[in-house]
Amino acid sequence: MPIKVQTNIDYEALCKELGVTIDELIHLVKNKDQHLSGSIEKVSLIQVIGEYIENLKKLETKSRRSNNTLVTYLNFLERVKSFVNKKSPDITISEINEDMIFEILEKCRPRKNTKLSTNTVNKYMAIIRSMLGYAFEHGYTEKDLRYKFSLKSISTLPRYLNDEQIEKVLKGALQKTYGYRKRAMILFLLGTGCRVSELTNIRVSDFIVDENLIFIRNGKGNKERYIPMFKKVKKGILHYLKLSGVTEWRSDIKGYLFCQDDGLIREKKVLDRSVQLLVRDLFDSIGLGNDFTVHSFRHTFAVKCLKSGIKEQYLMQMLGHEDPKTTSIYTKLLPQDLKDEVMKFYPFPFEELLDELI
Repeated sequence: MPIKVQTNIDYEALCKELGVTIDELIHLVKNKDQHLSGSIEKVSLIQVIGEYIENLKKLETKSRRSNNTLVTYLNFLERVKSFVNKKSPDITISEINEDMIFEILEKCRPRKNTKLSTNTVNKYMAIIRSMLGYAFEHGYTEKDLRYKFSLKSISTLPRYLNDEQIEKVLKGALQKTYGYRKRAMILFLLGTGCRVSELTNIRVSDFIVDENLIFIRNGKGNKERYIPMFKKVKKGILHYLKLSGVTEWRSDIKGYLFCQDDGLIREKKVLDRSVQLLVRDLFDSIGLGNDFTVHSFRHTFAVKCLKSGIKEQYLMQMLGHEDPKTTSIYTKLLPQDLKDEVMKFYPFPFEELLDELI
């Protein structure tokens, strides 16, 4: 006769502590023999990537991952799959290492003579770490292998453009093919602080001219918000709309604001990658290094707002941040600007005191 062993363990609390679901805990228990036998080491990397991708898609349908995150993850993981299938299709999940990922990244550099930024490398390493966390939680590895993929700390100040650089970038955009559109996109980024994905997903009807508001959708984490429409942005975008076939703004136009097909339908939106390549080309043309990216427009907007007197808590809402610490990172001044701002108040009472003492 079997003896029932009673326990006071709160399994829901245990799962919460471990960061797993009840189903995942049961899966781990059922596969305990697999851990002991060593067969776990034979699980293929291709199998884990496939299951992880399916899991990401499920999370996206439940709004636990944004569509932009899903696209970024899938693009990179498909590259990893292609690389593994060509080079070593039998490689196991436990054999993946940093050298393999760096080899993949080396092959997918946008330009031969450019170096991938630390931010870019960190982004792809974080994707691999997330997949390895999934593999460990589902019993495919004996150890949590995320330690094998380090993220490099970044201590550089956020880069932003001065007035002369802004003027050169806007003029350079206008000289490109479809310059009226490209200049309008740069103006929008500078005048709103929006992310690239927010720019490419905005629709004509989100540009609420009558109320001087812009509705921002599909940002990081699928958050939505309204931001004020500054006069220069309003004037510039309305002018761009006229040039692109919308002679009069109407709230019933559902197409994309920035699109590849002019007119009222506007179904082919501009792609994130196209904007990034445009900005990189414009920055290269005026001698700005790789420290400057499309995100530099966001930094520029933040610094300009603070210098004009906008309070940081309001700026935080405009940028779509939940944590004030995130906003403070965007708004750090470069040394020369910091000096210029501080010296506006010279002489300081402390300076006068030192003068008396010396």
